[in-house]
Amino acid sequence: MSSTHTTDVLIVGAGPCGLMLACELALAGVEPIVVDRLTAPTGQSRALGFTVGTIEILAMRGILDRFDGLVQQDAVHFAGLPISAEHLGSLHRPANQYPQSRTEAVLAARATELGVSVRRGWELVGLEQSDELVTTRLVSDSGEEIELAARYVVASDGGSSRIRGLVGAAQTITEPSVQMLLADVRGCGLPNEPFGVKKPRGMVMSAPLGDGTERLIVCEYGAGLLPQGVPVTMQHVSDAYERVTGRSLAGGRSVWASSFTDAGALADRYLHGRVVLLGDSAHTHLPAGGQGMNVGIQDAVNLGFKLAAVVQGRAGPELLQSYEDERRPVGVALLENTAAQGQLFLRGPEVDPLRSVLRDLIRLPDAARRLGRSVSGLDIRYACGPSDAPDLVGTRLDLGAIADEDRARATEPLTRARAALLVVGDGTAPVDLDDVVAAVEPLDVVAVHAAPSRHLPRAVLVRPDGHVVWAEPQDLAELRRAANAWCGLVRTAHPQAVEV
Repeated sequence: MSSTHTTDVLIVGAGPCGLMLACELALAGVEPIVVDRLTAPTGQSRALGFTVGTIEILAMRGILDRFDGLVQQDAVHFAGLPISAEHLGSLHRPANQYPQSRTEAVLAARATELGVSVRRGWELVGLEQSDELVTTRLVSDSGEEIELAARYVVASDGGSSRIRGLVGAAQTITEPSVQMLLADVRGCGLPNEPFGVKKPRGMVMSAPLGDGTERLIVCEYGAGLLPQGVPVTMQHVSDAYERVTGRSLAGGRSVWASSFTDAGALADRYLHGRVVLLGDSAHTHLPAGGQGMNVGIQDAVNLGFKLAAVVQGRAGPELLQSYEDERRPVGVALLENTAAQGQLFLRGPEVDPLRSVLRDLIRLPDAARRLGRSVSGLDIRYACGPSDAPDLVGTRLDLGAIADEDRARATEPLTRARAALLVVGDGTAPVDLDDVVAAVEPLDVVAVHAAPSRHLPRAVLVRPDGHVVWAEPQDLAELRRAANAWCGLVRTAHPQAVEV
């Protein structure tokens, strides 16, 4: 890196969220620079696997098969109470036991393939904003200091984000009340209980990670919090495990250990001038159900096409503002559902009656669907259209409603992070929608058939993150508005009609 440099977008933090955003920007034609203070990835397992919402995104972008060895699950859970994946209404299943280190490696390789510059060993130590630029100061691990000017800076530097502090971003914070000890261990022979088990004196969760390593989480009811800065040792973990379960972990050793609490923090705003908060820099919470990394990756997919359009002059700042407008409510819901799970799972026998009631409720299909989709990132509907828009508008496109033979073709534009106009037929006659096809640009027009016994409107406009922004019977004026707002410029010429 030279002593002076400029870029359109500087992403600070080469974790899964920062790398996913880098890939999204590159697909849209923007070349970001990614910096990370670490000279090499930690190699730690940390977040394990993907919710169905993220699996759908990876499939939509055509990179799901790069995550080899995913262990698919037949259920999700809410506070340790299993919910069948059949209730999620998706073609996909959740996957766990996939360490974050492997996720980072896949996304880093993808970013490099797309031409993204990832520069390790550089730490951001200061920034100043003007109306046009953010000027940052970066220091290398060897002590070299440079200035880098960027049109936008994205903070993907974690829950203790330095950038969040530098821009004075306020947070709504809940204080910790309970602590969980986490360790990747070897030689312990733990049971496979990935959803956790509640016991009279605490909660334990354990699952294999491969290569003889197991993930162990222990929450001991009533135990005090370790003082901040005290490293977690195998002794801490094994003592708590024995007190909770009565079983010794003698002979086991830890590969990596840490702790976390039920504290939560949510940035009051995600946008601060030309600085954007992403992932854990915007929201931290109890890691119930492994949602944190997944919500951060989904943040990145929401942000990517918007930031690219603004940088390229195809959209104004209102499009970038929609990132905060759409994703901060998701952060609110995330903190609410993880806090609720903490109350139900990390408290003593006094909450058992409530757990019993909830267990009965989730036997009802509607309740199971509601909770299961909420922890899977599938229950999101953005305000993409007028209040009287069809229910489909704002939701992610349901690929299960498209005929099997057309599904790959329908998603091909989305693999390139482009908008798509789907013209839907029932297989009996051509659909004369040339006025609709002529209404918007730039995008791909794809003719598809609906799946048997499923319904799609005759035409659907899908923005680059897979969310529907217009659907028949909305009129052409609304289609043009949606195309301008989310997908690009209004077309002026009329192409040929599409037959399906």
